[in-house]
Amino acid sequence: MKLFVVVLLATLAIVQANSPPCLGCTSPVGDEKGTHDATEALKDSLKKFAAGEGPFYTIGKIHKATTQVIRGHLYKINADLVDQNNHTKTCDIEIISFKDVTVTFKCSGEQTVTKTYNP
Repeated sequence: MKLFVVVLLATLAIVQANSPPCLGCTSPVGDEKGTHDATEALKDSLKKFAAGEGPFYTIGKIHKATTQVIRGHLYKINADLVDQNNHTKTCDIEIISFKDVTVTFKCSGEQTVTKTYNP
């Protein structure tokens, strides 16, 4: 019986390792390209907002990011953002890029801000 369980677990591990990626599933951004893409999406959004009504932030540090292919592209980023007064805030940012780009900032102690722009 123990041998059966060991063989079963080994088989499941091999199948899991060889299975194709889950299309439409959230994936952590861990490689250099994925991190670069998430950072660029955030930089582009911050630059676009800084040219208008704001919010006016720069990137301090990205702690974590995920990506998901939906009807477009979805990035979820947890990062330190630096405001105009040089105060650092830890925020959860969602960037949905399809025909327009919609960005939602959820910073601790502040109201949620959602902005949309044309790329």
